[in-house]
Amino acid sequence: MKKRKKRKTEESGDPVWLTTFADAMSLMLTFFVMIFAATSLNKGKVEQALGSLRGALGVMEKTKPAIVSPTQIVRESEAIAGKIRYAVTSRGLSREVRVEVVKGGVRVSLSSPILFDLGKANLKRDIFPLLDEIAALLREIPNEIVIEGHTDNLPIHTERFPSNWELSSARAISVARYFIDKGIAPLRIGVVGYADSRPLFPNDTPEHRAKNRRVEIFIKEKGAF
Repeated sequence: MKKRKKRKTEESGDPVWLTTFADAMSLMLTFFVMIFAATSLNKGKVEQALGSLRGALGVMEKTKPAIVSPTQIVRESEAIAGKIRYAVTSRGLSREVRVEVVKGGVRVSLSSPILFDLGKANLKRDIFPLLDEIAALLREIPNEIVIEGHTDNLPIHTERFPSNWELSSARAISVARYFIDKGIAPLRIGVVGYADSRPLFPNDTPEHRAKNRRVEIFIKEKGAF
């Protein structure tokens, strides 16, 4: 009978990944020893070296967003308001246009008589130069804008405007479209019509009703919602 030859079994060694991991740990240990020896515990150099190591290993620190102080936000709003006030004053419209810094941004209130004929929503050509200056300013800043339409309490019943809700909305849209045509991104602009629900004065005299008919441009602070 033939004797069966016994196969020699190979001795089982360590897994390949374990050897590779051990080599990597040895290299990292050597790296840190070199840092310690070369920098003499200089904190700045150690941080710099650690940063290089993080970058090499693909571990990047998140960049912290810039913190804007409330004082800086107010200054920016004041600067925007100041430029618009100058444009308004230089055109002799200080009585018809009010500019003020309010909570959350800058509010520009334009009396409707300088914008529209009574019961209409088409912009008057005389207001174009002022709107052009405001549009030029808005193109230079990233702030979001809300345009509000307001009316008095006198009812309107026309085919185009069944009520003051439609009229106030159409007037706000007219101003928004003008700004969009002047290069303001549509995504920055919001439009709302309030009809006669937010009067500045009681609707008891022709003068008060005229002041309640207005369009307001609200320029939000940066980052405001």
